[in-house]
Amino acid sequence: MEAGLAERRKTMTEWNDGRLDDLSERVNRIETKMDAGFVRMDEGFARIDAKFDAVNDKFENLHQMLFKVSWAMVVGLLGLLGVLIGVIATH
Repeated sequence: MEAGLAERRKTMTEWNDGRLDDLSERVNRIETKMDAGFVRMDEGFARIDAKFDAVNDKFENLHQMLFKVSWAMVVGLLGLLGVLIGVIATH
């Protein structure tokens, strides 16, 4: 019985070593695929960042335009107020 048990242990050890080697190889392949996937994701995020930068530039230009228009309106309203005060004062 001990001889059968010893042979079984030997067989199980060989089987486990082979399976561990196979598992190690499969993990390495999965790791390689994951690395390639992360590279693709990084490239995708870089493209998205570039698009966000372009949109941000457009919003910045819009903000500057609205700021200039609002100041032009303030100056125009102050001028109109000055004209109205002048008309009222001369009557």
